[in-house]
Amino acid sequence: MLGRAVGAGLFLQAAAFGGGLISASGGETAAAPAWSVSVQGGYTNTFQLMLGGAFGEGPDVQNKLTAGATNLLRHGDSLSFYGASSTDLPSATPEWQAGFSYKERLWHKGRHSIAAGGGVQRWVFPLVKTGSNDWLATGTLNYTASVHHVSVSVTGDSFSLLASTLPTGSLLYTQIQAQHPLLTRRRYQLSLRHGPMHTYAWGFWGAQGNRIVRYGATLAWTWDKNTTVEFGCRQQFGLQDKIPYNRFWTVLISRQLTGRFHAGASR
Repeated sequence: MLGRAVGAGLFLQAAAFGGGLISASGGETAAAPAWSVSVQGGYTNTFQLMLGGAFGEGPDVQNKLTAGATNLLRHGDSLSFYGASSTDLPSATPEWQAGFSYKERLWHKGRHSIAAGGGVQRWVFPLVKTGSNDWLATGTLNYTASVHHVSVSVTGDSFSLLASTLPTGSLLYTQIQAQHPLLTRRRYQLSLRHGPMHTYAWGFWGAQGNRIVRYGATLAWTWDKNTTVEFGCRQQFGLQDKIPYNRFWTVLISRQLTGRFHAGASR
């Protein structure tokens, strides 16, 4: 089972870096390479990961910086780098992670598209069990569609531990998400995102099998297309003994700058 999980992650990465599995539809005009930088900060009730555990007493202050570029090698591809931290306020203990990923659009027709990618991440989480110090290989497969003005995405993310101070293994985190535009004006938009999530583990940090099912919803207010305030809540259902049923909430604000490499200006 572990071998199949690792193989799935490597397959997704090979698909992205090897030139694609499915030919994209023709007739598209190649877009110029573009860049983006996003800064996000916020407040959450705890630090929670995909396996279902919550770490630290909470609440936490979270920060994230993401930088990326699109249309570099092929039309629709993307390269991104990120760094993030979550600090447990009672103990003043920071958990941090960083990484990079490359994703390529493999197929596109009308309002439907499929993309795949892979990357490497570094995790340092002092509050997780006896402390985790990890290197991971990641893979992703994503399907998106637009149905009656509602954006729908189905995403499978694989994480395989290459090195860790805890038992190594892999996990698969699957999400289905729908985004509804509730209110749209010239300078601002109010939208609702919601959907279920599921985690299955093959020895990751010693975890096995079905771990959790979650259902989350986020209300997002965006103005001038570059500043967003989000209010989110997520209910977790543990599928094994000792995995808690709990509720995770978050308040986040983000600011994004974008531009083209040859335009010399951002918006």
